This record gives sequence, C-alpha cells and structure tokens, in this order.
Amino acid sequence: MGIGVMRNCQTAAELLKNVAERGAWGNELMEAHALYHKGFTDSALIKYLILAEQGYEVAQANVAFILDKDETDFISNLKSRYKRAFVNWKRAAAQGFGGARLKLGDYYYYGQGTDADPVEAAEQYQIASDVDHNPQAMFNLGYMHELGIGRAQDMHLAKRYYDMAASASVDAHVPTMLANAKLLAKLHIEWLIQFYKEFTFTMLYDSVLVWYTSWVVYLTDKVETLSEFFVQLDETATEDWDIYLMSILAVVLGLVMALRGHNIRMAQQQNMQRQPPNQ
Repeated sequence: MGIGVMRNCQTAAELLKNVAERGAWGNELMEAHALYHKGFTDSALIKYLILAEQGYEVAQANVAFILDKDETDFISNLKSRYKRAFVNWKRAAAQGFGGARLKLGDYYYYGQGTDADPVEAAEQYQIASDVDHNPQAMFNLGYMHELGIGRAQDMHLAKRYYDMAASASVDAHVPTMLANAKLLAKLHIEWLIQFYKEFTFTMLYDSVLVWYTSWVVYLTDKVETLSEFFVQLDETATEDWDIYLMSILAVVLGLVMALRGHNIRMAQQQNMQRQPPNQ
C-alpha cells in the first residue's frame, strides 16, 4: 500500500512468502530434512515432492538436488530424473534461489532434462552473476567468452569475468589464476600463428628498420645527456682545479703509505721466521 515506505509489490510478496512458509505446516520441511539425514532418502523425497508442488522454494531445490545426485531409486530412469530435476531447479530459480539459477545454466549447457542451449545457459549464468554475484557463474561466463560458446568470443571479457570470480571468492583464486595463464598463453600462440601467416620479408625489413630507428634515437639521447654531463664536469673542474688536485694527491699519498706499511709488516714477519730458536 506504500504506507511509510515506497510501494513495491515484489518486496511485499517476498516478505509475505517468508512469513507464510514459517507457519505450522512448515514443520513438514523439518520432518523431510530429518528423514534425509537418517538415510530414508525415498521417504524424504516424497515429502519434498508434495511440498514442492505447494510452492515451497526449499522443497523444490531439495527435490532437484536429490534427483541430480542420484541418491534415490524412486525414479530409476535417468532421463525422467533429469527432466523432473530441471523442472524443480527452474521453479526454485524463479523464486530467487541463486544456486538453482546456476544449476539451471548447467542443465541448459549440458542438455540435461532439456535440449542443449548454450545461449540460454549463458543467460542463466549472467543472471546468477549479476543478481547473486555467484563466482562459479562468473567463471563459467569467462570460459564461454574464451571459447565463443553461447557468447561472442572475446578474450578481454573472458579475463574480466575470471578476475570478477577471483574477487568474489577466495576459493576461486587458484582456478582463475590457471585460467588467466591459459588465456595469456593462448593469446601469444594466436599472435605467433597470425604473424607466421602474414610474414613477409618486407614486414621483416620494416620491423628491423623500426627497431634500428628506435635504438638510434635512444642512443642519441644518451650521448647528448653524457655530453652535457662532461661539459658541466669540465666547467666545474676549471673553476675548482686546485681542490680536485689536492684530493687526488691525498688519495695517492694515502695509497703509498698503506702499501709501504704493508711491505714493512711483511719484512718483519719474514725476519722473525728466519731467526733460530733460543737454546
């Protein structure tokens, strides 16, 4: 009704849903959960199926989870099991469960329970990335952009999504580091292949000419810098020549005295070694 706050029907429906699911009838969810942890998977699945048909998001996700993990003999046919799991993932995703959105993308990508549709898989991953900030969805989008599956091939976008996944989760650091390394290696290999295809001696000559020109410019700048340095040094030396001369003479005198002292010590040691021992 918009009393005291901005009117938003979607938020109102979500809050009402949270309250409604916490009624006394929600105890059946806890019973199904207890049965599952005691190992009565089939009994838990039946309860979850009933609750899922009543619209419980948690029950829908749990039904899909049990069927996806093949933890029950209640539905033995693999194709039928994936179809029912796909329906429940889709229902849970429609109610805002981010994990279900990611699994929905996986089902579209691999064609489980539905026809394979990489474009739709990328759309589901995009929603999980934008709305739920799911690092796995970001990584998957990077992979699809890298290979051009369901999305246009774009190495820069692939790296962006890999980096986003690393920022969203600490656990994604190692996988994204390896993915970025592979991406960088692929870019270099593609550049080398393209260079080999387009290689001509004219291109080689142009490359060498550009390289030679750049080095000539670099060395010219260095020579000019050194020339300016020596000019300044010469001007300074001309003004204070007596100071520099005295400094050089002092260094030479110090070296001579140190060498002379060393020679004297060496001679004394030799004389001591030549003297006979006392009787």
